[in-house]
Amino acid sequence: MSESRTPSTGPGQQRGATPVGGGTRSGGRRRGPLVGALLVAALVVLALLLSQCGGSDPEAGSDPAAQTSQSAGSPSGPASSDPSSGSAAPSSSGAPAGGSTAGGSVETADGRSVLALAAGPDAGTALGGLADQPVTATGARVLSVPADEGFWLGASDAERMWVQLTGEAGESPYQVREGDLVDLEGTVAPHDAGFPAEVGVDDAEGAQQLAEQAAHLTVAKSSVRLFA
Repeated sequence: MSESRTPSTGPGQQRGATPVGGGTRSGGRRRGPLVGALLVAALVVLALLLSQCGGSDPEAGSDPAAQTSQSAGSPSGPASSDPSSGSAAPSSSGAPAGGSTAGGSVETADGRSVLALAAGPDAGTALGGLADQPVTATGARVLSVPADEGFWLGASDAERMWVQLTGEAGESPYQVREGDLVDLEGTVAPHDAGFPAEVGVDDAEGAQQLAEQAAHLTVAKSSVRLFA
């Protein structure tokens, strides 16, 4: 008859069966989430570093979107008449430059500036080519009145034309005075070197210039009006 022995269950012994590899699987489950969290944190740090590098990139100014916004704010096309450019648009009338607005407008029927021609290097030839052509002055300045029947009209001592008055003044005569702005209609008339003395213009009043210009404006007194 065999004896039945009951295993000892003392403090040093473990009851029941111990699973093989049980401790290893438990440790693996704990390390899995930890490794994943570390990877996510590393990716976040890497993304922050890349974004900081991109914000301080000196090449950022060449971004096409930035260039588009900058070009949208700047005007395009050729600039129109710029006072600082030192160049003026050519006159559509073909008149030489030099007609000053300070002397008003004194022009032929085809738009040529008589004052500009009178101030040119070969005024006698230029004005001689306008002989018998009608001229209209608008807001032209009376520079001086050295004679009873004539006066200088223009912008300066260099840019001026002599006006010789003819005929009657009319019912309400207008007395021309220095500094007045006047409107008038006249005709370019050639003259010889003796003309200044004939109309009472001496050397101090521009006799030499008048002789060199070899032309003046013949204007009826009745056509001279104070510019409004």
